[in-house]
Amino acid sequence: MGIFSKRRRKSSFSSTNPLLRWFGPGATTLGLLYALYMLLTGGLSFSSLDGLLGPDPETAFRGETISLGDRTDRPTDRIRIATFNIEHFADKKSSIRTNEDGVDVLGTIAKIVSTFDVVAIQELQGADGIALQRLVGLLNESGGNFAATMSDPIGEAYLESYAFVWDRSRINLVPGSAYVVQDPGKRMYREPMVATFETVVPQDSGQPPFRFTMINVHTKPDRVDPDDQDSEINVLADVFQRVREYEFQQYSEDDFILLGDLNVSEKNLGQLKSIPGVLSLAADIQTNINRTKTNDHILIDSSVTAEYSGRLGVIDLKADLGLSEQQANAISDHIPLWAEFDLYEQPPVARTTATATASGPGTRLIQ
Repeated sequence: MGIFSKRRRKSSFSSTNPLLRWFGPGATTLGLLYALYMLLTGGLSFSSLDGLLGPDPETAFRGETISLGDRTDRPTDRIRIATFNIEHFADKKSSIRTNEDGVDVLGTIAKIVSTFDVVAIQELQGADGIALQRLVGLLNESGGNFAATMSDPIGEAYLESYAFVWDRSRINLVPGSAYVVQDPGKRMYREPMVATFETVVPQDSGQPPFRFTMINVHTKPDRVDPDDQDSEINVLADVFQRVREYEFQQYSEDDFILLGDLNVSEKNLGQLKSIPGVLSLAADIQTNINRTKTNDHILIDSSVTAEYSGRLGVIDLKADLGLSEQQANAISDHIPLWAEFDLYEQPPVARTTATATASGPGTRLIQ
C-alpha cells in the first residue's frame, strides 16, 4: 500500500477538564504498588486513559497572563495560516517565563501564536505534550479561545511531535481528520502530520466556509538533496499527491496546504515543483533568526486553492519584536511564516481526481 496504510487511533485530553490523575494525594501504598505492578506487567495502557488525563494546573500554566493585543482589528473576511518551528519546544523551554536575558519565553511564543488563526508547529518534544498544554493554557487564561492537536512522537533516535494550534472563534478542526502519514518503507525520518480545518463563518453569511487540509512537515537536513530521487524533498511530492487523492476521494476535499520546515530554498524543492500548479508562496523569504537562509515554506496548488489572498509575511523576532539576538534565540532559531486566505470557499480553477488510501496513528486534543 506504499506510503499509506489504514490505521487510525485517536486519543484526546483537554486543559479545561477537571484534574483526573493516577495518584491523588490520598493514594495508599497498596494502590501505588498495585498500579506499579500493573504497569510493569502490561496491565495498564496509558493510551487508553488519554481521554481522562488533564494537565496539572501547576505545570499547565505558570506566572502572569499576557496581553494578546487588539485582536479585533484582524480582517473578518480573511484568516492567517502560519508555520513555526519552535526549536526544542519541551518542558524546559515552556517552563521559562523570564530568562536571564530578560525575555518572557513562553509569553512571547504565546503572543506570536495568538496573531494567527491556525499554526503548524514543528519540534514539539516530550510524549506528554506538556509544552503544548502550557502554551494553550496561557493563551486561554489570557482571554483567548485556543485548542491544539499533536501527533505521537515521531522519528528514530531523535523524537519530536507535530502540532496544530488554532483559534476556536475563527477555525474548527474537522473531527477525526488528524493523522500521521504511514511510512513502512522508512522513506522519511519524520512522517508528516495531516489535519483538516474549516473556518467559522456567520450563520447569515449564505456562503460556505473555507475548508482546507494542512500537511505539517519537518524534513531531516541531510536528506533533502533534490538530485537524489529518494531524498525526503522528493518523497514529499508523493506525499502531497497521495494525501490529496485520498482526501478528495473520501471527502471531496480539494484545498491542500503543505507547510513547515523543509530545510531547502525554493530552487531546491525538487519534485514538489514539478507538480502542476504547486508553488511556494514564500519563495525565498529567509526564515532563520539572522535572515540568511530559507528553510520554511507554505505550498499550495494555485490552480485549485483560489482562496489565497496574495498576502504573506513573517514575524521577525528581532526587527518586529525588538529582541536581541540572544533573546530571539531563546525563542527559536526560526521565525514564523504566514499567509492569508479568504474566510469563504472559492470556486477552484481546476479540480483533482483520486484513487488512494491513507490514515495514521492517533492524535491528542488540547483545548
